[in-house]
Amino acid sequence: MPVSFYEAVWIFLIYAFLGWCVEVAFAAFRSGTFVNRGFLNGPLCPVYGCGVLAVVVTLSPLEQNIFLLFLGSFLLVSAIELLTGFLLERLFHNKWWDYSERKFNIHGYICLLFSVLWGVGCTIVLKLFHPIIYKVIRLIPQTPGKVLLILLCNVFLVDLAITVASILKFNERLKLLNEIAGKIKTISDEIGENIYGGVSVAVEKGGELKESFDLKATELKESVDSKTAEWKAERTRLQQQYHSLMSENVSFGMKRIMRAFPRMKSNAHQEALLKLKNYWNEKRRRS
Repeated sequence: MPVSFYEAVWIFLIYAFLGWCVEVAFAAFRSGTFVNRGFLNGPLCPVYGCGVLAVVVTLSPLEQNIFLLFLGSFLLVSAIELLTGFLLERLFHNKWWDYSERKFNIHGYICLLFSVLWGVGCTIVLKLFHPIIYKVIRLIPQTPGKVLLILLCNVFLVDLAITVASILKFNERLKLLNEIAGKIKTISDEIGENIYGGVSVAVEKGGELKESFDLKATELKESVDSKTAEWKAERTRLQQQYHSLMSENVSFGMKRIMRAFPRMKSNAHQEALLKLKNYWNEKRRRS
């Protein structure tokens, strides 16, 4: 039976919510704690909604053939997960999940095990659960149903906008932390090279007359000390700025995302991300 746009939106939202419930239950089983899983702050995992909706729309004619239904679900939802992971990484320069350690993976975006689970899960959903859910959707009166749907979609879009803004701001913070760390290292290297250069020149002057040597050595020491003091002052300022950025509160959304995606990687600022994660994990343990 063809699915209308109205029904498709309901299917997307319902399965995005149920997918979020599955993720939370799985995380609770593994860690023993509640973790708000998913890309968004609200109780939705859009990849589940997109996956099941695609299966319902395209594979319903295969419902009576279990093998073809499984194979189609396996391929279709794996393609969606692959595309989602690829686009998220290209848009935000972060890799949200990584299956690289699992066998038969494609660039860490998908792997055989979870693709099989997608196939089995979608087959079970389409055969057992979706007929009931579809009947419930059709029982909802159209007018209040559309009003509720518009409300839910607006909440979803606002949540998406807030999440995107938080990620972009967070990426800027990682970039600044990386830049400051690089400047601190450069200044530390310059201080060492300056001291080494001063010592080398003093040694070279050792063969000259003592009076001339003492004069040159004093002038050289004053020059080295002056330059080193300037660099140390700049390094201290940068270290304070770095610590301030590190200790500044991370937005609620990004704290949640770091917990929801513990293996998240930053393509450009991985070192800064790891340090920030360690800092906030240690702070949370102490509190």
